[in-house]
Amino acid sequence: MEWLFASLLNAEYVGRSHLIWDLGDQDWKQVVLTALLKDEPLFIYRCNDQLSAAPEHCFWRLMAEHPSLRIYQLEVKEN
Repeated sequence: MEWLFASLLNAEYVGRSHLIWDLGDQDWKQVVLTALLKDEPLFIYRCNDQLSAAPEHCFWRLMAEHPSLRIYQLEVKEN
């Protein structure tokens, strides 16, 4: 969590963000919709081997700079 906080500060973001602890095969549509409508970053921490599917027109981008390789950020697909 410290790493994520430092990463947001480094990007000069000082607003609300969301972090989900994901057990795989879960539906996060309502949380995602809320974050997207408010233009707030959404992160997911993969607790198991499988990551829950991203909503339509979105994808989970692996944050490879984190040593655990378990944190992803929600991104909207470009057309």
